[in-house]
Amino acid sequence: MKRYIKAAISILTLTTGAISCSDRDIIRQLDDVGSYINEYPDSALSVLDSLYTTGMQGREANAQFALLYSMALDKSYIDATDDSLINIAVDWYRKHGTADERLKSYYYQGRVYQNSGDNEAAMGSFVRAEAASGNEKNETKGLLYTAMSGIYIQIFDFVKAELYNNRAKECYLLAGDTDKYAGTILFSSDLHYAQEESSEAIACLDSVKILLDSISTSRRNAYYIRSMRIKRDLGDRSGLSDELNQYLSSTGAENISWLDVADYHTYLGQYDKSESALQRYREFHPEYKDKPAYHIAAYTLNDSLGDYRSALDDYISYSLLSDSLSLAIAEQDTGFIQERYEKDLQMEKERNTRLLVTLVSVFSVILLSCIADILRLRLRQSRREKESLAAEMSRYKENYSRLKQERDELSEMLSSNPPADRQCMRVLNDRLELLNRFFAAAISGNEETDRIASHELDRLVADRDMFLYTTRMTFAAAHPDFISYLESQGLTEHEIEYCCLYAIGLKGKEIGQYIKRACHYNESSDIRAKLGLGKHDTNLSNYLRDLLAQDLAVH
Repeated sequence: MKRYIKAAISILTLTTGAISCSDRDIIRQLDDVGSYINEYPDSALSVLDSLYTTGMQGREANAQFALLYSMALDKSYIDATDDSLINIAVDWYRKHGTADERLKSYYYQGRVYQNSGDNEAAMGSFVRAEAASGNEKNETKGLLYTAMSGIYIQIFDFVKAELYNNRAKECYLLAGDTDKYAGTILFSSDLHYAQEESSEAIACLDSVKILLDSISTSRRNAYYIRSMRIKRDLGDRSGLSDELNQYLSSTGAENISWLDVADYHTYLGQYDKSESALQRYREFHPEYKDKPAYHIAAYTLNDSLGDYRSALDDYISYSLLSDSLSLAIAEQDTGFIQERYEKDLQMEKERNTRLLVTLVSVFSVILLSCIADILRLRLRQSRREKESLAAEMSRYKENYSRLKQERDELSEMLSSNPPADRQCMRVLNDRLELLNRFFAAAISGNEETDRIASHELDRLVADRDMFLYTTRMTFAAAHPDFISYLESQGLTEHEIEYCCLYAIGLKGKEIGQYIKRACHYNESSDIRAKLGLGKHDTNLSNYLRDLLAQDLAVH
């Protein structure tokens, strides 16, 4: 990586030496490289490297070279982390060149920041790129929106991720890039599936299926892997088997994801085929012993075969490799960055506009207009505040009713049938005491008591492990049949806690945000399977609440 950057910087800092052609000649050569850089980035990088022996004059030529070299590195999957090269292009195209060149310079600057792990700086560059490019839609604009969508999905902002993915989809469609267009549809499928919207996810995959003959091998692989994953999670064994056979027959052996194939064969009980798939993986990847994914696939197969010694060895290898690869990544809340940079850009535009405003204007008209706007704004604000207050009161009453019901059920249960287990008794007493304190504060109107009770409730909810545990214990005491049924279906304690969150009224997306895991939909799929829910049955939330209602009706 350093060799590429040093070579490029050396070219741009040469002020003396042999010059084989004029500045215009260099620009013509660079224009020629730009004409094929998207299709043949390796060749473009080779030609640009050959310019190492050639000096260049003029900031325009230097800027164009810096931009093309950064593009060639990125398209050749060489991750540049030093921004000194691309900044040469940014500095020039900020005030010169076309809107598309400005867009590209800021976009590839953002890509460098992404490579170095600085998503905040990357988002700043991307916002500038969007502002500089105008309203035109092209492939580069699609790449920009795809990158922005990728940052939002890292911070679990599904709404913004979907918004920018849809914008990228529109750009690729207008640009006629079928492969990248299919990629955005696959991303939409993942977003829907992550939010337990299985039918929408399948609809997206169906849209990609009709494009399979015109997209790249990597995209076809992605389609089959996602399609087979959904069929497995929904328990569609026949559909999975058909899709797996289609995948194997239509894809070259060197391009097949053999570990996924092994997992699906294991799931279908085709252990000999699973072993063959692992063997093919070992053939294509001699370093397989260093791959955690291989060991977990081998563990699953050996465990299914009852070869527990080999399964244990693979699991230990997987654990050791996973621990060695773990990195401590600080959380970056970049959600606010876009708004901040947009405001900065807007302020800069307003400063420029004020320079053109004439001092001779009709002051009275401006004043009256401002007064009218302020009055309208205050009226709209007042309406919004009333609507917000009404919605908040409605939520408060609903939560108050739920807490009161829990308090009454706990009081009755503890007085009539107290648990024998001391730890359980202590947990339930603590929960009841907290609820009583909350209602005492609400009845008495004592602000100090209300503040203390609210603080303790917030602290309980903030401690996710304790809140999940006490919620499960409360349900076990107040609704034993409900918990017993879940246990009888083979649900683990963690899965039962997950079900309790549904039972108290949370939605799947809210649960995912609370437990801080983007893959919570996998847990929902496992729970659905254990409860015998098929892909066309009611959603998990409604099923659990109906089950709880039946328990309440009996008691």
